[in-house]
Formats: sequence, structure tokens, C-alpha cells
Amino acid sequence: MNPLAVCVFSAAAVTALTVLRRIRPELADLAAAAAGIITLVYVLDGLGPFLEAVKGYSASTGAEGYFTVMVKALAISLCCRMSADVCRDCGESSLASHVELAGKVGIVVLSLPLIEQLLNTAKELMQ
Repeated sequence: MNPLAVCVFSAAAVTALTVLRRIRPELADLAAAAAGIITLVYVLDGLGPFLEAVKGYSASTGAEGYFTVMVKALAISLCCRMSADVCRDCGESSLASHVELAGKVGIVVLSLPLIEQLLNTAKELMQ
């Protein structure tokens, strides 16, 4: 992934959106969402080497479950952040806050098995 490409694409998209807002304001929000989705897909595609490295580390340490939860939490946070940003761009800040809350709750629920393991380990150490 090339961060410079994301910056150039974003600058071009903002310029195009500024012009589009003056010509066809009803299409500007849709175009902004499309530009955001294109950027997100490009960034997520760039995470491939990171995911491969994490997979290798988790296999060598025997902690596949922990890394799986970490990657899922990362995916939840990226998707919720992107959705919240699109909502804010469309002027729906209340809905954006709800999307962010849903992401936080999703990550907490996802991490419940890890919390249970941590509490069991602490309980065993105290005995």
C-alpha cells in the first residue's frame, strides 16, 4: 500500500466533490461515500502483509485465538470508523455516534472469551 496514493486520491476526490457540490449537490454525498469506500478497500488490501505476518507469529507462538481476536477487532474498528465518517459527511452526527458505539460494543463482546481466560488465569494464580 502506498500512503501517498491515498493522499493524492483523497485530494483529487475532495476537489471533485467541491465542484460536484456546486453543480449537483444531491449527488455529492453519494460520491463522497463512494470515494471513502474506494479508499477503505485500497487500505484493507494493503493490510495483506500485516495479516500474513500476524498469521505467522500466531502459528509460531501457539496463540492463534488471541491474534484472531485482535484482527477481528481491528476490522470492526475500521469498518465502524469508516461508516461513522460517512454518516458525519452526510450531516448525521447522531447516527455516526451510534455506529461508533455499536463498534465498541462489538469489540467488547468479541473480547469476552479473552477476559474469561484472563480471569481464570488470575484465579489459578491466586490459589
